[in-house]
Amino acid sequence: MCFGAGFILYIDITIFIFGKLHENKGIKGSPAMFLLIAPPSVGVVSLDLFNDGASDFSPFGEMLLGWVFVLILLLLRIGPTLLRNPAVLGEYWAYVFPWAAATTATIRYASALESNATEALAVAMIVMAVFSLLLVLGRGAFHMYQCHKGEDQWRDPLFHTEKYSTRQIICCSRETR
Repeated sequence: MCFGAGFILYIDITIFIFGKLHENKGIKGSPAMFLLIAPPSVGVVSLDLFNDGASDFSPFGEMLLGWVFVLILLLLRIGPTLLRNPAVLGEYWAYVFPWAAATTATIRYASALESNATEALAVAMIVMAVFSLLLVLGRGAFHMYQCHKGEDQWRDPLFHTEKYSTRQIICCSRETR
């Protein structure tokens, strides 16, 4: 019952988000968009666990895994926004965790089917997950280096309000230290 309710809410949220892409160009490629990959990936794993160790994979699980791959292709087509400065600390980690969830679902699928094609797909997903992890680590390190040199700043959006007329800066330039 909970799985069905979560699935219906996920469909509703996905339709809403993709429907608003033409109005708000700022969310295209945002890390938050990539978080849409994680729920169906976890759903694939949970459906596989419902099989009680059966060697076959449920058709609904295969359907969800197919949706995961369609989402991945759509979001990669839109393009991640790793080149712009992150708005908040840790923003780019939203690129890593959905890849890990999709990779876990693909590995479970490959272990259930045990074919060369599914195992190659699982290896490709592992490579992409590791690549996204290294890319986010590198981008974060580069931004921290820029902050250390005083060329950039981490701004905290919680304190950037007109009501308080204040702005909290996590890492500031050397001139203001």
